[in-house]
Amino acid sequence: MAFAAKNKKWLGYTLYVVLVTLVLLYYLFPAQAVEELIDNSIRRTNPAFAFKAEKIRPWVPAGLRISGGLIYLNDSPLPAVFNADSMYITVRILDLIRGKHSFDLDGTAYKGDISGWFDAKDEEGKTFESGLVFKDIELADYEFPADRFQHKITGKINGEIEYNDDSAGAAGENGKAHLRLNNGQLQFQAPLFGMNSVDLQNIDMELELKNRKITIGKAELAGSEVNASMKGFIQLHSDIKLSRLNMTGTLEPLAEFYKNYPHIRELLKSMKKRVKRGQYFFSITGTLGAPIFKLQ
Repeated sequence: MAFAAKNKKWLGYTLYVVLVTLVLLYYLFPAQAVEELIDNSIRRTNPAFAFKAEKIRPWVPAGLRISGGLIYLNDSPLPAVFNADSMYITVRILDLIRGKHSFDLDGTAYKGDISGWFDAKDEEGKTFESGLVFKDIELADYEFPADRFQHKITGKINGEIEYNDDSAGAAGENGKAHLRLNNGQLQFQAPLFGMNSVDLQNIDMELELKNRKITIGKAELAGSEVNASMKGFIQLHSDIKLSRLNMTGTLEPLAEFYKNYPHIRELLKSMKKRVKRGQYFFSITGTLGAPIFKLQ
């Protein structure tokens, strides 16, 4: 009995020490130092970006909870490149014991859900593999592209992205993405041929990044007004607005489109552009900041 009572006493002491340690860790957590560590890590990966957060707290068993986390451009802090409402980062303990820097993340942003992973191949994180899965991201709330491009796209986007960086080796930056837009709409900055917007409905895209070139292997639009398909590439520039476009595709206005914009049918006929089975052929050149659309 005395032995059992002694064990209970030590168990109580142990639980008390653990509880006090957790409380002290929570209230004395070096949030500013952690924020600076994350910021420095992001700057090492890409000096153009920086990081800050409204609040950072420890997360059991081995992780962080970040509220109001922002990734932004140094020369233009607003709007942010990425703004997370909340993000949970969990370190892979077994990988950490082996000397590897790997973590998983889960969070919410732009009214949607995000999950992903990061696996560093060196201590500085310059060589790494990563992946991201997102669901029901509301593009209307994503201000970064709207501030830089002429027109605005709304709708909910889902997809998967894989990105690897081997800057020290021959592979360099590479990745791939599968993106799906639902209930989309393209809103013009100013009316185009009397149109303020075009219903995009559903878009399915497959992209591949290699040698700072994004190849569009598949881009298909199924809308109530227009169907379209496109392929080509985007040659990336350090200033994203100056990235070069080289894309071609087909555009098929549907009955609903001609019903809503009857004057455009006559306009297309007068332009005498090439048409096959109701499909028009187009090209997009120029830059992301100033795209040039032409019917062939």
